Amino acid sequence: MQKNIKKYFTLLMICSVVIFFFTACEKEIDLNTNSYENAIVVEGHIENDLPPFVLLTKSTPFYGNLNLNNIASYFVTGAIITVSTDDDSVQLAEYNSAFVQSLPDSVIVALAAQFGLSIDSAADFPDISIYTISPADIRFFGRIGKRYDLRIEVDGKTLTSTTTIPQPISFDSLWQRPHPNPSFADSFFQLYGRLSDPIVKGNYYRYFTKADSSTFLVSDRSVFDDGPINGLTLDFFIPKGHPIGQFGDQDFNTSGYWSVNNDRVCTVKLCMIDKAHYDFWRTVEANRQSQGNPFGSTIYVKTNINGGLGIWGGYGSVTTSLIRF
Repeated sequence: MQKNIKKYFTLLMICSVVIFFFTACEKEIDLNTNSYENAIVVEGHIENDLPPFVLLTKSTPFYGNLNLNNIASYFVTGAIITVSTDDDSVQLAEYNSAFVQSLPDSVIVALAAQFGLSIDSAADFPDISIYTISPADIRFFGRIGKRYDLRIEVDGKTLTSTTTIPQPISFDSLWQRPHPNPSFADSFFQLYGRLSDPIVKGNYYRYFTKADSSTFLVSDRSVFDDGPINGLTLDFFIPKGHPIGQFGDQDFNTSGYWSVNNDRVCTVKLCMIDKAHYDFWRTVEANRQSQGNPFGSTIYVKTNINGGLGIWGGYGSVTTSLIRF
């Protein structure tokens, strides 16, 4: 039991620290710099068959400097966080670097890389705080079709939000195709999947990929909706994801392609999300794409957090793998 709990938290920690980067995106898109100063930024998710987790950080001024040597100062501690559904509720427990430092060095180094930090051991890892269930509340896992209400009390503020876990849809099949450029076909291949979208309109998707036993990663455009594909069965190119905080390889001959020699098990996690959750990631990714473009339009990242910024989102997920021999 304890081993499973630790394994769950290991996965949770590696996948969840993306809020550090999203905080920067959210605060920098509104040129009214005073409106978001000292705001609480939320990244919280709940997925079918997994517990809820929440990260809280502070927004900083538009022209502020981000101090990578003092990451702990951006995390918000001491919050009272409750997640409720129609027949149950749980108060989340807070975990800090003491828990992280109990993990293997290899896991901690990978986790630090999500922050853009290079460390050699647990002793170098910065202080962070993550809120999730305690081992005593392991019963509280996400269930498909349920609505989940979030309530956060911190620093004299109350933040609320609501999300759902939609019915998941999986790829019908996965297969590989050769790289379209014969010069790269010996080194890279394309991963394709067949998706049958339901006839009912209003389906929203987000997908993650991983190779072998690595961490699930996202591409630069990880969300899409069924507007142009409603009720159709189509074949999709599925780009390989990359670490959070890094943009995809600018070489179009290699960006998004999978390694012929190294990627033996190609796994895709396809998630159904609700409209508010989709709008958040759609605007986050559009904002990322426009960064550094002086001629680009200002893109406002949408939020479903009442009283703060960020996202509280549900995932209805299914994983599918292609095993290559």
